Amino acid sequence: MEKYKKIITCAGYGATGSSVVTDLLKEFDNMKSMGSFEFSFPHEVDGLSDLQHYVVDDFHRLKIDEGIHRFKRMVKNMGGWYQPYFNGKFFTLTEAYIQELIDVSWEGYWHQHAYRLSRLGRKLSYEYPSRFRASLHRFFGKKDDYEYIPYYKRSEMYFSFARERFFTCTRNYTEALFRELDLENRFEHLVLDQLVPPSNTERYLQYFNDVKIIVVDRDPRDLYLLNKLFWKEGWIPSEEIGLYIKWFRLMREHLKYEKDDPQKVLRINFEEFVYNYDAAVDRVKEFLNLSSDSHVNKFKHFNPDISIKNTRLWEKYQEHREDISLIEKELPEFCYRFEKRD
Repeated sequence: MEKYKKIITCAGYGATGSSVVTDLLKEFDNMKSMGSFEFSFPHEVDGLSDLQHYVVDDFHRLKIDEGIHRFKRMVKNMGGWYQPYFNGKFFTLTEAYIQELIDVSWEGYWHQHAYRLSRLGRKLSYEYPSRFRASLHRFFGKKDDYEYIPYYKRSEMYFSFARERFFTCTRNYTEALFRELDLENRFEHLVLDQLVPPSNTERYLQYFNDVKIIVVDRDPRDLYLLNKLFWKEGWIPSEEIGLYIKWFRLMREHLKYEKDDPQKVLRINFEEFVYNYDAAVDRVKEFLNLSSDSHVNKFKHFNPDISIKNTRLWEKYQEHREDISLIEKELPEFCYRFEKRD
């Protein structure tokens, strides 16, 4: 039986502390942690999940071409970031994967080809040449009983019926990438940051042979203050407290409808690692089937005594007590119950 790379990845909702996992697992001698670089190509816009939508889920005779084109464009735009991690083979292995999915390719046209260009580009490449050819046909073209069809510039088109092999091809592709991370096969586990999102885990598990996901969430009170006062990330709406509360809850509504595989997905709060360190680490070890003996560099990369400084910020910034009280009222199930540290 073929032995696959054992992959561990952390996921979060954005600034919720998932890097605690990559830091903690650096302390184990049978782990190779790739650090804080986010291997997000499976869930990027036009990444693997969107490719599945076009090729498998929707299976539209023309949109398959657009889906493959968008995946190739995503790889072109972002692949440079991945090249160094995969020994310069990210582009090569990805192109081989794409070619394995494509059943037929030819020089063709449909209107989405034009929409890939700017308005001026569409006029120069498609509209004006088509009008010119139509005028030539009107005055000099052969008269027959068939409707005149305008000729448009041709570009490469793709078609794939990969419903039965999409996931096999995708798993072979990701496995080939993972092997580049440990060519000498020295480590039992590879740790990659943000390989999957915290939602829809059942969908993403299909893309890998052997992966385990640790989802880390954070107390909404600290997340609010950290962003409002320090980070000021634009994708967290912390300028208005009512909007923030609504956003935070909606981001986690998926939990009502999804059922994680407990053998594959562990959900845990960042605060657990700080205020209940031993129990949190034990949960991680049990989930990953790790022995205590392999934890050889305890506290070298993750030290709860340092991380505690980014918790319970509302006690320090009392001027935001009104906002914090509103969070506690509206999001009580997400507010961590702080107890004495172990």
